[in-house]
Amino acid sequence: MKKTLFFILLSSLCFGQNWSISFAERSSLINIYNATNGENWSTTWDLNKDPKYWYGIKIKKGNVSEVNLRGNALKGNFPVSVSGLSKLEKLDLSSNQLTGEVSTAISGLNTLVRLDISNNRFTGDPTAAILPLSQLQEISVGNNDFIFADIETFLQNFPNIEILDLSHIDINAVPQKISTLTKLQSLNLSNNSIAQNFNYLSSLISLKELNLSGNQLTKIPTELGTLSNLQSLDLSYNSISANSTAPLVQMKNLEWLSFAGNQMTNFPPQLSQLTKLIHLNFSDNKISGGFESLVGLQNLEQIYLDKNLISGAFPSSLLQLKKLQMLSLNGNQLYGEIPETIPAITFIDNNRFTKQDLKTFLLKNKSLADFTYSPQRYDEPKTIFASLGSSASLPQSLSGDDYQYTWFKNLDQKTPLSSEKYYISNVEVEDFTDYTCEAYSFEVLPKELMEISFFREPVTLAKELATAEVKTDLIVYPNPAKDFLYIKTTKLDIEKVFIFDLSGKLIMTEKSKTININHLPSATYIISIKTSDGLKSFKFIKQ
Repeated sequence: MKKTLFFILLSSLCFGQNWSISFAERSSLINIYNATNGENWSTTWDLNKDPKYWYGIKIKKGNVSEVNLRGNALKGNFPVSVSGLSKLEKLDLSSNQLTGEVSTAISGLNTLVRLDISNNRFTGDPTAAILPLSQLQEISVGNNDFIFADIETFLQNFPNIEILDLSHIDINAVPQKISTLTKLQSLNLSNNSIAQNFNYLSSLISLKELNLSGNQLTKIPTELGTLSNLQSLDLSYNSISANSTAPLVQMKNLEWLSFAGNQMTNFPPQLSQLTKLIHLNFSDNKISGGFESLVGLQNLEQIYLDKNLISGAFPSSLLQLKKLQMLSLNGNQLYGEIPETIPAITFIDNNRFTKQDLKTFLLKNKSLADFTYSPQRYDEPKTIFASLGSSASLPQSLSGDDYQYTWFKNLDQKTPLSSEKYYISNVEVEDFTDYTCEAYSFEVLPKELMEISFFREPVTLAKELATAEVKTDLIVYPNPAKDFLYIKTTKLDIEKVFIFDLSGKLIMTEKSKTININHLPSATYIISIKTSDGLKSFKFIKQ
């Protein structure tokens, strides 16, 4: 019996020595795996193999130096056993579904230089856990539910910091201590309520990337003009107009610039001087023309102009940009001829191109890496009035056997009707809503199959009223959603929007009809919309 036990012990010791790391560090990794639902990760570990083969693990001189489990479907509380990895240099647990507070057990990881726990559901104040880690060069804690008692205290002990993500932490001003972080190269202050103290940014002479999206800016702060080394500037989802962009003229090194979701009716005049620009995003504005002003930006490779007011012929002046590889014009009102010289990656979904417009282009057999053209839109929004008990006919303009018709209520609820017109013989209360028609067409071309879905803009069946009444319907779409949710309402003013998880925990609040949910983990949520008529709630799925 004693010999058997001795043999088992000896075998265990020898077996442990076969791993590329110590038994203790391997145990710490296994504890992380078990504590965060490892069996259901997107990419799991084979625990029978050496840890050096495990996803996201790097080994240096017999110790774990990196744990990178970004976006790997981790669930549970912060894995305390990470503190057993004494030589850890990089910890990335971002974009998962981790909850609870950040354990102070990590405060002893003296070799840690990179920490990214952003885009989770952590709560509490992480200051006590992170402040002792004075060697950190990256701190990314954004898009959680942290409540910092004193953000200035949190920032006081990191002289070597190069990357700092403080997005969505509910601050209304740039923290003063940021001015002392002169080695900063990347700063993310997005999705806060910042409207002041931009002078604390002017000393960041090494800064290359700055994200101020989703704040309360009505103009580009003058102080940003001192950041001459900036290569990337994200000012999306503010309220900036084209006449409030003067500091751009000093940012001659910009390569990446986004004004998506602002109040632009035209391109800022300073753009023509930013000749190093490679990426330009003006999606979700009110631009209708002026594309000639971009022709001088001959280094542009990507342009996003989705959801603007661009109508009529294709903006062919953009095709003078010889390096242009990608052009996105989704959600405008373009129609007519599609030029042969469009970039290799072109998106023209949700415009007004006809079936013949698209067929003519496809028959030219141009070789493209990605050309997306379906669905398209047609017909303007329209309202049809009817009274209870009467009949109603909802129109759409496409006709013929070339199409298969499907009608939807509330934009996404499929009905059994497959006729060109939607006919209701006896109108009931639940019939008063928005309707759309999908006219689907396919045709075999010599070298490909052309498939197009055409959607008419909503036709609303409204109640004929004897006295003033208010239509209170709200529509939230798309569902499922990946990056953005949209709220459609024609009568009501939105006071506030709340998003909860299924446990009832408040995840975020907004006031806009366009809600950025890109940072939320994939799950089912409840969105509650407060209007003057009260609160209405919907369930949606984040993909």
